Amino acid sequence: MKHVLLALFALVMLACTTTTKPVVEAPPPCNPGHALVNAVLWVQSSTEYQAAAIGTFAAAKRSLDAALADPAWVGAIEETDKDPTQPPAIVLDLDETAIDNTAFESRAVRAGKTYDAEIWKQWVDESAAQAVPGAAEFLAYAKSRGVTPFYVTNRDLDEEEGTRRNLEKLGYPLLANAENLLVRGKRKEWGSDKSSRRAYVANTHRLLLLLGDDLNDFANARDKSVAERDQIVTDNQSWWGTRWFMVPNPMYGSWERAITGTTGSPCEQLQKKVDALKP
Repeated sequence: MKHVLLALFALVMLACTTTTKPVVEAPPPCNPGHALVNAVLWVQSSTEYQAAAIGTFAAAKRSLDAALADPAWVGAIEETDKDPTQPPAIVLDLDETAIDNTAFESRAVRAGKTYDAEIWKQWVDESAAQAVPGAAEFLAYAKSRGVTPFYVTNRDLDEEEGTRRNLEKLGYPLLANAENLLVRGKRKEWGSDKSSRRAYVANTHRLLLLLGDDLNDFANARDKSVAERDQIVTDNQSWWGTRWFMVPNPMYGSWERAITGTTGSPCEQLQKKVDALKP
């Protein structure tokens, strides 16, 4: 019996001292759409986003009054003719600046994607985007002061009709034949860089303010590095909040390409964003 007890004790001690290799679970499969969940939900649901957007347009309204009172006011790099007799104008982007596409983003998230061309085309055709908080009131005020808004958007030419219908539903000021809706490709020189379209407006109008959600809505930042983009902001520091007004958009933008580049699968690009996080 003594030998049996000793043998059992030895087995118990061996079991207690044996190192068991921990089980490492495989990472869950990548779902690129989930990268947008917090950002889309913030824009759709948070009072913080509403306050930021309303505050941006309220500040733009105050600056518009100052611009109209100052004959020497210049609101864009492309404005080289300071002729105070030209009719006043502002330039603003549409997507996530004046109109809210979070319903489209929600569809993309549910499809497990960050973007889908087919879903996007269907969304544009629906003409169902709502106004960004504060945008409708600001545009109505600009119109009341005799200021023409020019919508400089990188929506494509075949999306112009659906976009025009959407602006009409929202009551946004439109010229005859939507001449103030400047989509990409409407002229052969109107590519993704918006500089030529801002210069087009400045050629005939006194360009006072710019409003957008992306650095490219204010200056040509395409294919620039993170450091180069930072320099553009620094070089024009005195214009932010006085002549240039940025509406927050955490969902997408040209800032992503500065980090991820244009190659790689959606999952690989998502990993590049994770790797770019600062510890």
